[in-house]
Amino acid sequence: MQLRLPQELKEWIKAESDRNGNSQNSEVIRAIRAAKDRRSAPSAFGKITMDQGDNPRC
Repeated sequence: MQLRLPQELKEWIKAESDRNGNSQNSEVIRAIRAAKDRRSAPSAFGKITMDQGDNPRC
C-alpha cells in the first residue's frame, strides 16, 4: 500500500521512529492502533447521567 502523507507527518514519523528505535512502518502501525483503541474505548462521558434537576451525576 502506498501512502501519501503531508511533509510534517513524515517528519513526525521519522522523529518518533528514531526516538523509539523502531522502523517508520512500526510507528505508523503504532499510531493507527492507538487511534483505533481510543475510538473503541468506552467514553467516560457516556457514564454521566442527569438527575431530575438537570445536574450531572457520575
